Amino acid sequence: MIITVRRRTRHIQSCVAALLVASFACTEPQHADRSKPSPTPALDARIELSDSLAKAGDVIVVTARLVGTPVASATARLLYDTTGVELVREETFDDGATRVMNPQAGALRVAAVAANGFVGGRLYAWRFTVRRADAIRFFRLAIDEAHTVSRADAAASMSRKP
Repeated sequence: MIITVRRRTRHIQSCVAALLVASFACTEPQHADRSKPSPTPALDARIELSDSLAKAGDVIVVTARLVGTPVASATARLLYDTTGVELVREETFDDGATRVMNPQAGALRVAAVAANGFVGGRLYAWRFTVRRADAIRFFRLAIDEAHTVSRADAAASMSRKP
């Protein structure tokens, strides 16, 4: 009987020792590491004027440019003062991109697609006649959607400047 109790005690001690060794010997993580998606580089939307000192009667070219990660598609609006500038036409580029425009009073709604990204970041460009010199300060560009060539949402990473 004493021998049976000793055997049980040794058996229990052996099991506990084996469990301790097994629990400390296991180096695998208890949870699966989920890889984080790589952050999309910042994107900056800019309006460039061919002449920032234009006076009444001058013709200027206004370019919407996306600077940063290459963008393959975007929708945007160019807002402007219709009493100060007049839309003459949209400019054309020989870069293989497809662009469409829906002109409305004070707002030009545009969509553009370029499978390999827009060359030099040029999204769109327009020619305007200046009626009032101070009106060129009121151009505003609003990017509604933008996607990179790798199909990532680029609008979420856009830097916003006042």
